[in-house]
Amino acid sequence: MDTPQALSLATLLLIPALMTAQVDRTKAPAAGPAPEVRLGEHKSFTLANGMRVIVVENHKLPMVSAQVRFDIPPVLQGDKVGYQDLVGELLTSGTNRRTKQQIDELVDGLGAQLNGGNDGLFASALKKNFPQLMDLVFEVVTSATYPPAEFEKAKTAMLTGVQARADDPDQIADVVGRALTYGKGFPYGEVVTEATLNKVTRAQVYAYYQYFFQPKIGYLVLVGDITEAEARATAEKYFAKWTGAHVPVTKDAADNDVVKDLGPIIKASAAPQATRPRQVAFVDRPGSAQSVIKAVFPVDLKPNDPMALQAQVLNTILGGGVFNARLMQNLREDKGYTYGAYSSLDADRWCGSFSAGCSVRNAVTDSAVTELLFEIGHIQEMPVTADELALAKSYMAGSFARSLEDPRTIARFALNTYLNDLPKDHYATYLKRLDTVSVASVQTAAQRFLHPDNAMVLVVGDKEQVANKLAPLSFTKSVVYYDMNGDLYREAFEMPPAGMTAQTVLDAYITAIGGKAAVEKVKDLRKEYTASMQGMTVTMTEYNAAPNKYAMEMRSGAMTLQKVVFDGTRGMASGMGGKKELVDTELQDVKEDAYAFPELHYADLDFAALLNGVVEVNGKKAYRVQVRSSGGGLFNEYYDQATGLKIRRVEAQASEEGTFQVITDFSDYKPVNGVLFPYTIRQNAGMDLTFSATAIEVNKGLPASTFTVE
Repeated sequence: MDTPQALSLATLLLIPALMTAQVDRTKAPAAGPAPEVRLGEHKSFTLANGMRVIVVENHKLPMVSAQVRFDIPPVLQGDKVGYQDLVGELLTSGTNRRTKQQIDELVDGLGAQLNGGNDGLFASALKKNFPQLMDLVFEVVTSATYPPAEFEKAKTAMLTGVQARADDPDQIADVVGRALTYGKGFPYGEVVTEATLNKVTRAQVYAYYQYFFQPKIGYLVLVGDITEAEARATAEKYFAKWTGAHVPVTKDAADNDVVKDLGPIIKASAAPQATRPRQVAFVDRPGSAQSVIKAVFPVDLKPNDPMALQAQVLNTILGGGVFNARLMQNLREDKGYTYGAYSSLDADRWCGSFSAGCSVRNAVTDSAVTELLFEIGHIQEMPVTADELALAKSYMAGSFARSLEDPRTIARFALNTYLNDLPKDHYATYLKRLDTVSVASVQTAAQRFLHPDNAMVLVVGDKEQVANKLAPLSFTKSVVYYDMNGDLYREAFEMPPAGMTAQTVLDAYITAIGGKAAVEKVKDLRKEYTASMQGMTVTMTEYNAAPNKYAMEMRSGAMTLQKVVFDGTRGMASGMGGKKELVDTELQDVKEDAYAFPELHYADLDFAALLNGVVEVNGKKAYRVQVRSSGGGLFNEYYDQATGLKIRRVEAQASEEGTFQVITDFSDYKPVNGVLFPYTIRQNAGMDLTFSATAIEVNKGLPASTFTVE
């Protein structure tokens, strides 16, 4: 490299440091000519068996590295997700000649490095030790044995890691985020679970290795203190005559290769598209003080896309790791919601992706999601500033220049050029192309690659504290619940004892609270509860009169917040927003409330009840009874298996802002006139309220005017 070029790159290396110093951001840096990039040349040739060899000479240090890479397309793992990870984990665990211990001892003795992956391996050593290392590289690549004992160890360790996922919200967000981005029908969206790992066999892992580790799709990359002649001799010595394992293959009805012990090789089909209306997905971690939030969607962005560089600049400005990025400035500096907010816009041969997010405290989760979506949309609608563009380009130029210090970068560039079908001068012209990126082209990239209206918004956190606040942010006005494996949430349950039915559970409840005779003696009922709501004390009073009259009044001091009256036929609701007659589902709901003990009157209400398993609620086993109303509404009630008492009700309630899940817990039962009533009712519907009974009166007489509909 001549002196002017060396000075140019040295200047570029200072840029990231200058960006964190006292920079006058009111002025864009003065534009200068983009420096010419003189990449170290690579040599390339192809062996007779189809394996391509790439050589990058760098004689500054007496080190040589070798990478063997196989160009394997994404393949669906089906119900055995995880076996491909084990391919890489176990690649260096034994060969026809050596055990894992012998391999490890040899690598240590050479002062070398050897790392396996599911698409090849990487190795490096001092030049004097490189011939011995290449013996081992060839041995591992061509005759790995995947010893059964090592397979069981690796599988057990991997199972332990999967089990630990429940304790790591960031890992949950990563796993579920990928499932939501791509869908589980695309290889990138598949999720490793205990169930899938338990189905993986050593034979399957070995079959994958034999089928895909073939010279015709292989690359050998040699980098460092090695000449082209030495590299050619090395490649010829070790790999020229390698033909790969002979793997018998048949075809299935879909023309997929079918391999013994592995099954059909189902490659990625059409890439997923960001076409769904925006949804909110939630993974519950009870008791979590923070939420991990992400906005994700697939992107049609390949590495050789003419707009790939503009997309990279766009992401740098939005949230690509620099402090002055928009997400960081908004969510950290302006709002103080988080320590860091970031985004990624990744190009990929098969399917690109976008992800943006951060971790925030529960109280600001919905606000943080709102700001996150705002920034993604805003950068589409409004051009970035000249200053933002200049800073992003300077940062990227500096990062590129620093990467050139490592000779492996040149090898990586060369390999990427072949794998991704890039122009031969793709990297040599990087800085010149970066210099031409304009404000207009960044906005064009934003409009093409960003899809905030089609994003999956994922939140991992405490459902009771956070979830209902997020419904308005979904275009479906609801929150969809997932488990930590990216599957739709299903409450875990056990089968109920033989002979148990929903009616058995309901009868046991009536018996537990005092018996049918005592309950039927209740002709009128007044219940008064108080709760603290947003700093004020609220009093809720409910009235029932046999057979089916109901009234409810909620007050704060002398102010009436809400009032409902039902005379057995008509219902009326009034409050600070005015008065309205109840119809349709609202009338149906108040008809249920009109019975002091509705469990005795499901037949009168035309409700259908189904015993739907035994589940755990707050550490207690409970019968789950699913009830469907005549209008199609659905709710679940939970009855303590030991006491028979109702301890929870869960239902969805719709409003103009969205559909919310309402969880009501009943506890602290006490007798009044021979009947047990819950003295503590905790309800969560976006706001956590605890109602405590101050008075429960039975058969004290209620004036007829209490139930008069005016």
